[in-house]
Amino acid sequence: MKITILGHGVFGGAVATHLSRLGHEIEVDKIDGSELIFVCTPSFAVVPVLLKNKDKITNQKIIICSKGFSEDGRLLSEVLKDDFADKDIFFFYGPTIAEEIVAEVFSGVVLAGGEGREEIKKQIESENLIVETTDDIIGVQVGAAMKNVITIFVGVVEGAKYGQNTKGYILTKGLQEIQKLGVALGADANTFMGLSCIGDITLRSRNRTLGVELGKGRKLGDILTEMHYTQEGIASIKNARIIGKRIGMDVPFIDTLHDIIFEELEIDKAIRRIR
Repeated sequence: MKITILGHGVFGGAVATHLSRLGHEIEVDKIDGSELIFVCTPSFAVVPVLLKNKDKITNQKIIICSKGFSEDGRLLSEVLKDDFADKDIFFFYGPTIAEEIVAEVFSGVVLAGGEGREEIKKQIESENLIVETTDDIIGVQVGAAMKNVITIFVGVVEGAKYGQNTKGYILTKGLQEIQKLGVALGADANTFMGLSCIGDITLRSRNRTLGVELGKGRKLGDILTEMHYTQEGIASIKNARIIGKRIGMDVPFIDTLHDIIFEELEIDKAIRRIR
């Protein structure tokens, strides 16, 4: 099968390596003649890169690997309906560090979408990459984007030298809030216990590292200068607040992390504000 990879960064390269091992022909940024398109760009680039190639996208199934919302706080699935309503779009998320995918470390992901997801699973699953499937495209998107917010806050607590008890408390409260937000948007509550959300929270990602540095008292700008970081987690904080306002839901966990980062709220006061 010929498969296109749009966005050949670290994760896009890992996906390409995995799929090529399975015998697929990989095309980078070339769509003509492909059957599947994996979009591995940062979330803010998903719509532009697909619109750029819109005339070449015919019957291919589109698989979004990007985690985040649009700049106006909409789900990517909602935004893509504007220009790709007639296309089959799926979402591919999970606790998958790129280097471990390349090294064939046993891993698991979830593929969300409608009809055709089981056939895609057959084409991309391997002995070392288990693919679960679901039709809850809202839940996996909210979970995948918002787990970054939880991960940053857990990192803040770690960097500020709080203990395991505090990290456990913050993780729990964060998960409760994003689950509530997701359900309000139409997600299945159980999805947040799956690979796209709680599974991914366990990783020591760049978002966790960002949080640790913030917890040490460093400024966001200084940290970002040193890190190769797409800022999807930071963007998700801002976008989740937009979503909360749009649906009339309070998001105190997200608001508190926002105030730590942008309003210099003291971490000790912030933690005690979470209920």
